[in-house]
Amino acid sequence: MHVYLRDEPVELELREVDHEGLLPEEAELIPVAFYADGNDRPSFRALLPPETLAILEEALQTPVQLGLLAEEPEEATAEIHAMVGLSIPVDQLPEGISTDGEEEGPDEELEPWQSAPSADAWRGEGAEPDEAPRTVMLAFAPLVRLTRRFPDDFGEELADLLESALSGATKPSLEARVDRMLGGP
Repeated sequence: MHVYLRDEPVELELREVDHEGLLPEEAELIPVAFYADGNDRPSFRALLPPETLAILEEALQTPVQLGLLAEEPEEATAEIHAMVGLSIPVDQLPEGISTDGEEEGPDEELEPWQSAPSADAWRGEGAEPDEAPRTVMLAFAPLVRLTRRFPDDFGEELADLLESALSGATKPSLEARVDRMLGGP
């Protein structure tokens, strides 16, 4: 798995969009669009459960550091399927979220395997810890690139994909596939 983190924080706005035709009436997912730095066109779109939406609404009160998670395809001509995510320092995680994927309770006791030494124990005694805080990636929106622009440099591909999305230059994947099939841009 490759991870690309953008250095500069982004002001991201979350807006609910019309769900007609996207979801059955009884679905518990909420369709949303994310707008970066005041752009008129959405950067990302997603169908999210209410719990995730609440966490994102809280996190997006200030500029956020974004990143992409993606597996590099074996063939240079294959599509890229990535997930946009927020990089959140572990010590700033919203309440109820833990780094092991389980919700934490106030009175929850640790299992013996959870009480292992810190993640930095491999450094040995007296070793200086890294200056950078530990972070987790909260993935929330899919991005697809149908045709690669940098087949020889996957890191550059991910950076370009995220920057293209932030500028509003991406389309929903279904729309892009139809355009490609019809010979459009």
